[in-house]
Amino acid sequence: MSDPIDFGLTLFLKETQLQHGLRADDYVRYSHYVTRRLATLRRQLGLSNEKKKFLKKGVTVHNASDPRHLMLLALYADRCWATAESLREQRQSFIESQSKINKPSGGIPPSDQYRKRLNKSVKWAEKLNAIAKSVASAHLQAECEAYLLETIGRVATSQKDFKKAKASFMSARAIYFDLLSRRPDPEEANRVLSLKVSEMDDRVVYSMQQLREDLTAYNPASLALSGCYDATTTLHWNGHELRVTNIKVRDALREARRVPLEAIQAKLLEGDDVVPVGQVHKLLDLMDRRMSSYNDALSHAQQDHRSALEDSRSKTELQLVVHYLLYEVAQSSMQRSLFLAEVRSRCFHATERVLASSSASPINAKPGSGGKVIRRARAHKKGGITPAQFASPLEVVRLYEAAMNAVEQMEILPGISGQEDLEVLSGVCRAGKFLYMGEAFRVSGSEAEAEACYREVATLLDQVSTPNAIKIRELAEQTSLEMKVNSILRQFSSSSTPTALCTQTQPEGVNRSYGVTEYLAEVSGNEIVVAKNVVRFPPDYQIVACKPVFVDIASTYLDFPCSAEDLDLPEKNPLVKNPSHCDTSGTDKTNDNATKPASTDKKWRWGWSW
Repeated sequence: MSDPIDFGLTLFLKETQLQHGLRADDYVRYSHYVTRRLATLRRQLGLSNEKKKFLKKGVTVHNASDPRHLMLLALYADRCWATAESLREQRQSFIESQSKINKPSGGIPPSDQYRKRLNKSVKWAEKLNAIAKSVASAHLQAECEAYLLETIGRVATSQKDFKKAKASFMSARAIYFDLLSRRPDPEEANRVLSLKVSEMDDRVVYSMQQLREDLTAYNPASLALSGCYDATTTLHWNGHELRVTNIKVRDALREARRVPLEAIQAKLLEGDDVVPVGQVHKLLDLMDRRMSSYNDALSHAQQDHRSALEDSRSKTELQLVVHYLLYEVAQSSMQRSLFLAEVRSRCFHATERVLASSSASPINAKPGSGGKVIRRARAHKKGGITPAQFASPLEVVRLYEAAMNAVEQMEILPGISGQEDLEVLSGVCRAGKFLYMGEAFRVSGSEAEAEACYREVATLLDQVSTPNAIKIRELAEQTSLEMKVNSILRQFSSSSTPTALCTQTQPEGVNRSYGVTEYLAEVSGNEIVVAKNVVRFPPDYQIVACKPVFVDIASTYLDFPCSAEDLDLPEKNPLVKNPSHCDTSGTDKTNDNATKPASTDKKWRWGWSW
């Protein structure tokens, strides 16, 4: 006896669906692909129909010896389901439009065609399950049975028989969960099975909503018991295990978890170089996508909480779910602000390096040769930053303030205030704010205020050992030391005569900050100065690749008048005839033209009045 047939049916169908149209819910494309795939499989398996005797060859228990035989039956069932879904969408779109223009060729299919195709998919699934019981392994038999139950549930849902649909989906969910708890498959197959379990949960909850049943009564086995925890089904918040019953909240949470944010951010922030503007924009788009998903989930959860019954258990659970989503939204906002603060701080340090190198090396260029522009461009290229990316320390201060506001929103939630991780985050944000306030004082020449800010940073981060805290503390200590060295060298240069001695004896790594204040506005007193051409709010505008410049080409390169008042014409004297209207003999051309008949030739009459 040959070995039983074994392959991952659920993984095979899911990969086929996602790769050929169903990722974008394109059922027509998927149906056409399956038709071509079925023809290929029938030709490969020798199941082409007899052309002379008109005999139809099919898959039976006796000739099913290859996994492709069972794949053939599964694809037949899936094609019927995809065709039914395309017919339903086609009819629904026509009903919504009610226009003859959008009427498809061949007319609108009757509503019975949708149910007929679904019933046909059940027939193919029953045949697949019957043959699999004889030739397939135990694991594949369970998958075929779960697929049959899922197909039966779809048909029952289309017939508004939600009680039967609920029972079918619950049975299919139990089989998928049992297969997942065994965990014999590779990681990819287990991930697909966990998605199937979550999908069946959504279908069961939808059926219960249509039956107007209490959703808290549905208490299935958790995915955490099988080692495949799904954050969209069960949430752990403040010592509570919360079940998410709203399908829209689950979908939004899945979209938020699907965004690959952490890995991309860690890769971008490797090293200490300036992050490219395009990469920053891509990561900000991902952050905004995750935050919008959390906001969608929050709006749906708040709506459920408002409509829940007072003094009920479900209202309390929904209130905790709302708290969890508020925490996630605030945390996403804080991460965005901290990322922008890191990006702009690197731009600020690069700005200092570029301007220090430009002021230290005077540019000797011949007039009209353009050497000054070229050398400055080389200096900017060498420093890794363009003038459009120049940053002020006050931008970083505002970003750290925004992060502090997000941390305060997180601490407002019940049961969160006083947690150690939030205290550390709050200390890091305050230390970053004081650090770049000190940088602003240092650049403007206020050493005493800058030194006070650096001491405050050391006090805040004295007992904190996180990577960000260590980096901020070391930067504050290094900048304070360099400022003291600069002060000593400046005193030494003032006591000894030549000023060049300070430049020659100054260490290479020391920032020449007092020669680069030209990009800061002069402000009297101890007020923190602001960089020129810096928009105060929002700071995102400083990340643009290049600032747009609109030039009127005509007014720039041509010196013609813009209005009639700008015309420099001689005063008109009615007694003096215009010489342009006279010929060389002094006769008037106007009278001659009046006596001549109008010219019939067509000429190109071009003029500025166009």
